[in-house]
Amino acid sequence: LKELDEEVKKTKLLFQRRIGEDGKTYTKEEFLIKFHDQQKWQDSKKPEDDDRPKWTIKDFCGPRLGAVVADSFTPQNAKGDTDWQIAFMRTLGRKGSVEMVKGLLQSQDVVTSLANEIFECAKEISAAAAATGEQLNDKFAAEGAYAMSFGTRADYFNGLEVRIGAPNPKVLDTMIKEHCDCADSTAVWTTGNYGIETTARTEWLLVAGEIIDELSDWTAELLAQNPQASGQPDEVEVPDQDWKAWQVVRSELAKQDKDRPRDWPQETKNGTHGRTDSRSRGFLKQLAAINNRLRALDEKTLLIEEALGLRLYTGPLFEKYNAVNRGGSLSGITIPSMEERFHQLCGEKGKENRFTTTIYVLTSGLVKASKLSKAVIVFRGMSGGI
Repeated sequence: LKELDEEVKKTKLLFQRRIGEDGKTYTKEEFLIKFHDQQKWQDSKKPEDDDRPKWTIKDFCGPRLGAVVADSFTPQNAKGDTDWQIAFMRTLGRKGSVEMVKGLLQSQDVVTSLANEIFECAKEISAAAAATGEQLNDKFAAEGAYAMSFGTRADYFNGLEVRIGAPNPKVLDTMIKEHCDCADSTAVWTTGNYGIETTARTEWLLVAGEIIDELSDWTAELLAQNPQASGQPDEVEVPDQDWKAWQVVRSELAKQDKDRPRDWPQETKNGTHGRTDSRSRGFLKQLAAINNRLRALDEKTLLIEEALGLRLYTGPLFEKYNAVNRGGSLSGITIPSMEERFHQLCGEKGKENRFTTTIYVLTSGLVKASKLSKAVIVFRGMSGGI
């Protein structure tokens, strides 16, 4: 242990940082490569602590070691059986003792298992390219562990504009541009949840095509019922003003419909309810019903653009929209790993696509639809977040 302690002291020196004359922060090795002056290193200021999360042994090793311990005293016949595990813990709490738990751990040679896991953790850290604790934490965050923080009331009331910019009043035209004519529009990416390989433009064309098809089918259905009629729903079901607005949107969407792919990109995992077969039909009739409920409450109704945006969000594009909100903010603190993911999905620096108008449309649609929801407490899990 004494030899190890001496080596720790030497290694710790590698993590020291100083501020160079250019205002940037460097490790000693980086500083000497840049400025070639040992004395300048000695005379330079140390950086002040920032608000970035700090890497710790507890955060890095804790979850893994906890899993080793929990696995060691979980009865073999209870693994995979939640009811069994709950019954076991309740019985242990009522009838067991500390000595009994110690006996369980000793019988499974937990010390050896923990030692193996700790050594594996140490080997991962020794092989990491990160030069400082902050950089190491960024790497750790990139692999799914990061610290979250609460915003303030000011953050809430400042709204979206300070975060992602202002929307364009030409809503539909801008939504089309954000999905079809930006730097990331034809960039292929694969979703994490279903392994769908797609592009923003592909998703737009497919979902916009559904709007066109729904309106065409609805019109044809009405004409089949009454060939002498106009092919327009009853005013009570869809007000004339709304129907005309929907038709204008259909005309705009139809301008690109010739490029619509024939098939939906397929799921390569978790495909038991693939969207080719499982996506909802008749959703514009559902939109009309929702709007009638909102009118009855004297609330604002959903625009067809909002329905389009919300439908896009239920598909692969949720990854891009979320990447903007999590890592593409124009102000405030952003976790480096999330900023990196934002640029991976939404374009390199200087060419970023923040889907600003689309995200405003999504927000507006959700606020309107929420008037029909019951307010309840919900819990949101964040994988790897603390």
